[in-house]
Amino acid sequence: MKKALFTFALSAACAFSATAQTLQPATWQAYGVSFKAPAGYTIEDDSEEGYILSTPTYYITVQLLEGEGIQRSELAQELKNIATDDEVTSQSDITNFELPQFYGVWLRGNCESDQCLYSYLLTKEDGSGLYVSIVYSEPTDPLPETILKSFTIEE
Repeated sequence: MKKALFTFALSAACAFSATAQTLQPATWQAYGVSFKAPAGYTIEDDSEEGYILSTPTYYITVQLLEGEGIQRSELAQELKNIATDDEVTSQSDITNFELPQFYGVWLRGNCESDQCLYSYLLTKEDGSGLYVSIVYSEPTDPLPETILKSFTIEE
C-alpha cells in the first residue's frame, strides 16, 4: 500500500513538473502585458484590438475592457454578466484574487464542448482592465489558473 501511494505521489509530482516546464513567456506588444503561456503556441493576433494565442490544447484571448472605467467592486458582477451573455454553462462561483499589479476575478465553466476560464483583471495603478479567456479541454486542468496568475505589465 505504501509503495502504491509513493508511486502515485511521484507520478503526480512528475506530472506537475512537466506541466510547469511547458510554460514560456508571451507578451502582448501593444500594451506590454506579459504572462506565461503553453510552449509552442501560435500567435493569432497581436494588435491593439487583442492578443490571441493557441496550441492544440489551449486558446487564450486577452482584450482591453471596454466601457466607462470598471470599478473593482463591479468586477465580479460584470464577469458573471459576460459569462452569461456568452452562454457559459455550469459556472463556478467567482474567485477573487490579487496579483502584484492587478486585482482579479475568475470563474470556470463549460463553453460548448470545452472548458473555459473567464477572468477580469483590473490594474492597481491606473484602473484599466483586461478580459482574459482561456479555453481548454480537461476539466481538472490546473494550468489555466497558473497562466492567469502569471500576468504582469512590463515596466
